[in-house]
Amino acid sequence: MSTESAQTSSRPDQSAAAVDLRTPGVATLFESGAESWARLDTYVLALAVVCALALYFWRLDVPNRYIYDEVYHAYTAAELAAGNGAAYRWDTSVPEEDKPLRVAYEWSHPAFAKLPMELGIKLFGDNSFGWRFASAIFGGLGIGIMYALGRTLFNRMIGLFGTALLLFDGMWFVQSRTAMNDVFLVCFLMLAYIAFYFYLSRTTRRWRFLWLTGIALGFAAATKWSSAYSIGLLGLVAGLREIKLTLFNPEIERSPKVVLGALGTLIGAWLIVPFVIYIGSYVQFFAMGNTLADWRELQWQMWWYHSNLKATHAWASRWWTWPLMIRPVWYFVDYQDQTIANVFTMGNPMIWWLFLPAIFLAGWHWIEGRFRSIGLALVLLGFLGQWLPWFFSPRISFAYHMLPSVPFGCLAIAYALGQLRQQRLLVGGYLALVLISFVYFYPIYAAVPISRDFTNQHYWLPTWRPS
Repeated sequence: MSTESAQTSSRPDQSAAAVDLRTPGVATLFESGAESWARLDTYVLALAVVCALALYFWRLDVPNRYIYDEVYHAYTAAELAAGNGAAYRWDTSVPEEDKPLRVAYEWSHPAFAKLPMELGIKLFGDNSFGWRFASAIFGGLGIGIMYALGRTLFNRMIGLFGTALLLFDGMWFVQSRTAMNDVFLVCFLMLAYIAFYFYLSRTTRRWRFLWLTGIALGFAAATKWSSAYSIGLLGLVAGLREIKLTLFNPEIERSPKVVLGALGTLIGAWLIVPFVIYIGSYVQFFAMGNTLADWRELQWQMWWYHSNLKATHAWASRWWTWPLMIRPVWYFVDYQDQTIANVFTMGNPMIWWLFLPAIFLAGWHWIEGRFRSIGLALVLLGFLGQWLPWFFSPRISFAYHMLPSVPFGCLAIAYALGQLRQQRLLVGGYLALVLISFVYFYPIYAAVPISRDFTNQHYWLPTWRPS
């Protein structure tokens, strides 16, 4: 066995710093000849995706009508799939015959997520399965990406734990079965963090990973503007690192060529590539006869909408309440004589209520390890960087806005479980509780009709109960 292979097959009982000093776990995704990504990892990733897709596609068409913001996203995607260019416009309204459905054109978010939604509608029709098909596909792929992320940042065991937690998280489950743009965003962000890990792990031949990070962030930006949090934070880290490497590293020749090369790469990877992908996501917009001036006006209208959105909503919540699961979001209800079918987008309590303790532990170990663990640093950056900036947001917010932080919270818990590797009964008991909790809440994640008494048993907090 080569030295590289021996380093990467380390057991989970290594320290955080030691784990992150080894060759990255999924290097063969980007480099030929790397030996760390074993055949077993490929099988695990594929099995995770298959299990997720089976879970998400079961009863995907239920409810068989728009739920929550599908009245905007799914309706608009269907109109665009039918060739209605007015659906891209901020200065138009829906036809009179559709107004009783309480639908509206959704132009306030970037265009990318609507494109795969349109594909699902063209393949399966303008129905609930067609609307949600793309979300389910990305939700399943996201589970595989989650394994790659955990395997890369830490090791196989932590990757497995993190994947299991995300698979049985209620909010990821619901958003993977709802025609909205959140799951698309998170998939691209996770890919960006994987590529950025490789960038941080190298001093030579590192720039290719900066370009890959920029590509992933470009697709994230083309999906939802909240990706700007990660774009800004990762860009700041990359900029500081390039300054250190090009100006203060005695092993690298400090010449104008080197400095300009680093600057050009940063500008290209962080500005030009994301911008090209962002504007490219509007290819259908331009194909429908809109001009560049129309596109600029649309961006201004989007900015004005989000910065001036002062509306109230019964299920809105403040950013600090999200990890505490104080207020979920009620997506759908169907009252019958003896039963109720609900859809709530809410996390698995056995997972979410451990996010903050696990993040605290990860932060403590990162500091204790003298900031050497790249994996822990990115977990902290991914969780806190996509959550805390909502403090400054001027617009109304909801619990599902924390979805981009969820994979990193799951990894923080998985890391904590890795520290308890000798306590197998404790770890196994916790994972069993996670599964039991998911099964218990499944009816109100998936619109399964249950009795009123059983429904009431699911409202653990008064703020979960519809009023």
